[in-house]
Amino acid sequence: MNRWVGIVSLREAAPPTPVHRIALAIEAARNRTSYQLADRTVPYARIRSALRMISQEYARHRDWRRYEYCVDLASDFFDGGLPPTGLPSWLTNELQNLLDGRSGARPTGGRRAQAAPRRTDSRPAHSRPASTGRGRTTPPEVSRSVRPARSDRHSTGQRPSSGPVRPYSRAERRLDIHDVTYPALCEPPVSLVGAYGQEVREIVGNTVRGWAADPEVTAWLGLAAEHRSHLYESHHADQVTPHVLGLLDRLGATTLDVILLDAYTRWATPRKVGEQSSEHARRRAAANLALGAWATKHGLVRMGAGEAQQPARSVFEGVARQILGALSLCGEHEIARRLVASVWHDLDHPSSGAVTDPVTLAQTAFQKEGLTYDYNEEGPDHRKVFRAAVRTGTGRTAEGIGQSKKAARAAAAQALLDAYPQVTAAASPGLKATPANLPAASPRPYPQPGNRHRDAVSDLAAMFELGHRTHGLLAQALTHVSWVHENQEAATAARQRDNHLLAHHGSHVVDYLAAHVRVHRALAHGLTPDEDEARILTSSDDDTARLGAALQLTEGLLTSRGESGQGRTAVSDAAQAVVAAAWRVHGPRLLGRRPAILDDWLSGLDHQHDPVTVLTAMASTYGIDHEYTYDVSGPDHLKSYTTTISLRDAQGRVHQWTEHLPGTPGKPEAKKATAEALLDILATPVNGVVDDLPASERDLLAFLLRAQLDGLGRPTERQRARILARGDLGTDLLTTGDTEAFLAWAERIRPLLGPDDTAVPDTLGELYRKVLDDTRIGPGSLLRRMAADTGSDAASVVRRNAADAVRRALSSGPQAASVRDVVQDWWRDQAPATGVTVRDDMRQEAFRPLPVHLGALDETLTWCGEAAEAAGSRIDVELTVQEGTLHVWLGLDKVNVRTSCDDFARLLSRTLPYTDCLVDDDHVLLRLHGDLETVPLFPLAAAGMDAYVSGPLDRWRPAGEVADEPRGAQDEQPHS
Repeated sequence: MNRWVGIVSLREAAPPTPVHRIALAIEAARNRTSYQLADRTVPYARIRSALRMISQEYARHRDWRRYEYCVDLASDFFDGGLPPTGLPSWLTNELQNLLDGRSGARPTGGRRAQAAPRRTDSRPAHSRPASTGRGRTTPPEVSRSVRPARSDRHSTGQRPSSGPVRPYSRAERRLDIHDVTYPALCEPPVSLVGAYGQEVREIVGNTVRGWAADPEVTAWLGLAAEHRSHLYESHHADQVTPHVLGLLDRLGATTLDVILLDAYTRWATPRKVGEQSSEHARRRAAANLALGAWATKHGLVRMGAGEAQQPARSVFEGVARQILGALSLCGEHEIARRLVASVWHDLDHPSSGAVTDPVTLAQTAFQKEGLTYDYNEEGPDHRKVFRAAVRTGTGRTAEGIGQSKKAARAAAAQALLDAYPQVTAAASPGLKATPANLPAASPRPYPQPGNRHRDAVSDLAAMFELGHRTHGLLAQALTHVSWVHENQEAATAARQRDNHLLAHHGSHVVDYLAAHVRVHRALAHGLTPDEDEARILTSSDDDTARLGAALQLTEGLLTSRGESGQGRTAVSDAAQAVVAAAWRVHGPRLLGRRPAILDDWLSGLDHQHDPVTVLTAMASTYGIDHEYTYDVSGPDHLKSYTTTISLRDAQGRVHQWTEHLPGTPGKPEAKKATAEALLDILATPVNGVVDDLPASERDLLAFLLRAQLDGLGRPTERQRARILARGDLGTDLLTTGDTEAFLAWAERIRPLLGPDDTAVPDTLGELYRKVLDDTRIGPGSLLRRMAADTGSDAASVVRRNAADAVRRALSSGPQAASVRDVVQDWWRDQAPATGVTVRDDMRQEAFRPLPVHLGALDETLTWCGEAAEAAGSRIDVELTVQEGTLHVWLGLDKVNVRTSCDDFARLLSRTLPYTDCLVDDDHVLLRLHGDLETVPLFPLAAAGMDAYVSGPLDRWRPAGEVADEPRGAQDEQPHS
């Protein structure tokens, strides 16, 4: 039965086409070499290069969805191709910024202009991807307009200006709101979870006294109760990696932090931020202990047989946090809070007594005598037992045993306290906890704060939808400690204080929001994330300072006369304090609705490595040892660091590079700049500016390229993905089909390799073949994605059929020996079903196809023939060879060609080398580029081109006699 019946769409019959229709189609394809981007015309080659740069930046941020989109799109911009016209707005903006030189992405060639780093400044803002899948509820046209300027009188909080008074201009802040819509989470495998999710749900429901969970939450609770040892023993680690459990644990830990601080700030107001921080740490340890005991009591943890023999306390505490993370992930933050409150009864009120660990008690009780600890360990590596011996300066001793040094030390300290109770009792008055202060009265706005502060508070209240009653809390968020020191009377009158307590609370809220976004994104992509996809880093001061800059907080921050208010720490604290103020009003509502500025900042957070770690990963891949040394200059209060990196490759060659920065860079800035300089220099050949490099940079580039070639082993699939994401050794050029750019890159680096340019290891060709296989037929390839489409609609059926057809073209192909044999065999089968006209204009022109070309021709003829048969129409075929390229024109009457053939044509062009399939309203044009470059290439270029032209599933399967040439003419690789 014809698979097209009921699927093919019909169109109105077109008017008769000219006689030379194939010539018109060929000419139209040749003229398509540029793209209309907004109001400019950009050559395809430049678009391809820009898309590769943007994709590498998204890969660095592990935004794989946009990375895959950019890589796929780059493959559509081949000369003559028909790339999509309606690009997403985020990509259009990225392309325009990059083409105009405004992008913050790391360039793929050339050095970035160095600016003097200042330790108090946040790092330059990265041009981050705009958030997607969110609806804007406050249209820009109704956003708050800029108020007219007012006279800026000197008042409380305004620093007198030493210069002429300038008219006040209100800062323009974005006030629009995003309703956050998260992508659907992947479903935990039933074979792993089974009915265990229901058991966990019942235990949680009984603990919180009433709760009905939907099936999705139930399944995730079952997965959250897993320990990694059970994943391995149940043979499910290939379906759910242990990194999933790590993500849930991290999200659960941030959830617990926020729950504890929310409760604490309702009944206590400590005098200093240190008190709040230490009390939070104590409460967190107690809550973790209670949650672990709850998980132990109900037997929630599914462990492997070995782990279950003597499980550590941390196992149960970790699974309890994973359950909290699963609840938060599924939108059940309130249930998570109720669970903590039910398990740990001191959540909503002060503890009955301070619980100090025995090590601290012993240190305080015997502080005059002094304590020393000695350790011994016994037992096998997988089940060690630690023994700690504690001794005072007067000879008192005690011992303790535990499964870790920490546990053994605590046991020894407790034994010492028990052995000498009189010493403990004498020191007990000093061990009593200071009771927490009662909640302070609500802060009020300052009566005369100045225009900038007042307008910032007003804008932030509108931005976060807080209302005027929260102006006092927002005013506290914008109060620096230096201002309170100089204006104590005004602060006391307004019941105000500095923003340190709010900033501490806000730091945990920010980490929670960031973890929520990160975990949702990772687990919506799949349940097999790798180490990089599962990484969640704590937001740094640089990150939150960028948020503060986006909120323009420096305009309204109250500081002393000697404080500028633009330092990194001051802006960072203010940003975290503002988020804490919003969280105290809205709570978990911020998970689903928040200001656009905050949402974009969360979506663009970089949870990945800095250049130092990226360079370390690259060096590890190629066996390059490296070491940093530092040169310090300047006085103690203003030290300046210069970093030198020493590199040693696999052959023992050594190279050093020193990066000099202007200003007074600190040690981390100098180290980061040095690593970034090496990465930028290594990427230079892509842009073709090698000749413009100074001699020192050329020498470094030559060393790095040779080190990569000599140190290249057989990388794993994960390492190959990193190599491709970085664009090492021209891999990104090959995988996007830009062979001209690859050959140009290879020609640029050829002089750098010197007389050893012929020494190209076999592992390089193997690397090229495997990264091409990963791109063409790997798990993330377009072919696999189309084949995995499980939809029942017509479009899904077409995509699955296209994947089957292209897979056949790759693997088997026709048994015919030439192009004419393929067409003749197809005509013999097709003619009885539909009207067929074949016009052969190939004459005797030479055409040397690749082995996969005959399979592509056969599948294209079959695809279009079946579409014509299902529509009950005829099919016209014309063939011609021009400049070594075979053009096959297939005219389809009454068939909606774009609907029927777009997916097949796109997949065929993406997967097969030197194959273009172009779709128009009434025809399909197949171009098979067979006249390959015959000029001998030097080994590196030949290794890449040989890998590119070989088929992924059946490399260089002999195609037999082709056209009028003798059989076996295609068996030799053309670039060897």
